Amino acid sequence: MILETNLPTKRTAFGSTFRWAAVGVCAILGLVPATLRAGDGGYRGTRKDRGTVFDLTVQSAGDPGAPAASLMEAQPAQFTLAIRDETTGAKRSGVFPSIWLVPSAVSEEPDDTKRCTAQVARLLTGGFTSPSALDLNVYYVIALNGDGSITITDPHFGFGGSQLLAMLELGHTGYDWVLASGGNRLFVTVPEANRVAVIDTVRWKEIGSVDAGPNPRRIVAAPDGQQVWVTSDAGLTSIRASDATVVKTLAAGRGEHDLAITEDGRFLAATNATDGTVTLVDARGATILGSVAAGGSPLQVVFSSLSGMAYVAASDGTVTVVDPKRRKALATIAARTGLTQIRMAPGGRYAFIANPTHDVVQIIDTASNRVIQTGAIDAGPFDIAFTETLAYVRRLRSETVQMIPLAAIGKEGEAVPVVDFPAGEYGFGKVPRTTAAAGLVSAPGENAVIIANPADQHVYYYKEGMAAPIGHFSNASRSAQAVLVLDRSIREKGGVYLTSGILPTAGDYEVAVFVNAPRSLTCFPLTVAEDPALAAKRHRLPVTIEQLTEGSVIPAGAPALLAFRLRDPKTSAPRDGLDDAMVLIVQAGGTWFTRQSLKNTEGGRYETEFTAPSPGVYYVYIGVPSIGLRTSNARGLALEAR
Repeated sequence: MILETNLPTKRTAFGSTFRWAAVGVCAILGLVPATLRAGDGGYRGTRKDRGTVFDLTVQSAGDPGAPAASLMEAQPAQFTLAIRDETTGAKRSGVFPSIWLVPSAVSEEPDDTKRCTAQVARLLTGGFTSPSALDLNVYYVIALNGDGSITITDPHFGFGGSQLLAMLELGHTGYDWVLASGGNRLFVTVPEANRVAVIDTVRWKEIGSVDAGPNPRRIVAAPDGQQVWVTSDAGLTSIRASDATVVKTLAAGRGEHDLAITEDGRFLAATNATDGTVTLVDARGATILGSVAAGGSPLQVVFSSLSGMAYVAASDGTVTVVDPKRRKALATIAARTGLTQIRMAPGGRYAFIANPTHDVVQIIDTASNRVIQTGAIDAGPFDIAFTETLAYVRRLRSETVQMIPLAAIGKEGEAVPVVDFPAGEYGFGKVPRTTAAAGLVSAPGENAVIIANPADQHVYYYKEGMAAPIGHFSNASRSAQAVLVLDRSIREKGGVYLTSGILPTAGDYEVAVFVNAPRSLTCFPLTVAEDPALAAKRHRLPVTIEQLTEGSVIPAGAPALLAFRLRDPKTSAPRDGLDDAMVLIVQAGGTWFTRQSLKNTEGGRYETEFTAPSPGVYYVYIGVPSIGLRTSNARGLALEAR
């Protein structure tokens, strides 16, 4: 098999994981039948192509420790792919495989090799029209909004749009959050409700909450993602991430707390603003080791991965260096009063201090424990984040982000070089901050960042080396205070490639796998079982509803075509002649709604033109009173107008 393409070896632009062009396709050679093993409730298969052996396992991704379950529609599944050399048997590392689940196309092309080649060619050039039922090569942007909502978006800047996957309502404003349990759980502190919300990031729904004490605020996860720590007015609470149960609650000092955990997960440090101390914890054993004095009103703490020391920044302008092993302060560094944040650069050598009061960013060299450089950055620098090459500084009174090249720092007394780019129209401090979480994060696999501008109600994507962001989306007209990236693309771990996803509707599918270097591809047959409960619900509906509307983004103030196909749930035959078919369209987060008739064309197709009155998210529900289909049915369509 030879597939000539201009493919990169990994994603290269925000949301455009597969802006790839297949130039030519030849025959696949060496495919061998898959091996099915149904005893474990999943699927296992082996296939070969041009000297590469692919071993695929698909298993139900239910609760840890639960018996293996069958691969069932609407349920999470874990995909494990091993790639090895056919001759030597050696594992192939760093090959960046791409993987999709596509409807079986046996009727279109009975030859396995040709069918698989055609499937992959369509996938590589698909964009929004990709035929995949499940794309396992994506990442999502999660926004924590000032109105107490969370929006989850699949961005497609390469194709000029985005897809709002879900919107969750917390009831009150979230303050801080963290991903844990392999990214499958999102924990969000909600101080006003005295709870920590637990969100399933596979199904995108809130599955419970944890009582971690009154006024829970700061939260961190252990490096392995199996333990979460939360601060509250009662002290520190340890939570097991897998089942969201409280393991232990420890007393801390008085006052507001900040949290940090070491890279190896051994030590935890919590500041106590009123007491002027930092509490040291054995994180693995969940026991207090002791407290160390740390300046006047300590605000923030970070660990250096290089030295293992904790750096505690206090409002009096001091930074205290604390050794968690010896439980003592080793040095006090004089910075400037008015500091609000301390962040550690990659590698653990340099700590950056944001000081919006004096409009400076100070840099500490952890080798000498001294401030070695001070950069003049006006308009209130308050938030610092990093990629491997740059420090990004957001400012309260400006929409431009300042960048400091990490390769150009480290020489004591020298000026700090700064370049910038605009990220919106309003300063980042125009809307009051409601969270301690980061508003600027790295895009996975790229030298790029994602930036929330709450006043703009936009999230921006900036690629290093550009003069301005190369894309943005409107975040459903919500004010994004913080952003997270959940990378759902298949990733290498322990010599195999792993990812997970929600299985589509019951039926026969193929798992298509493509590797660019060395070029090889294959397809595995996979059957997704029917969920009896979902099947019963489908059969109770008088018709089944297929969404034919192109894309999920429509223009605000201009007509857009909404189209659907109605079928008989038992025979799948198109249902024509339903003269009272209509849609109920509701704007999210407001009281606006409208009802419109649907026009029946042919083949069970029903359509209408809809003009969104303003930007925002709209939910569309179909009803046909004559056959008992109410608009309260759950088969809705979500659209974003902008």
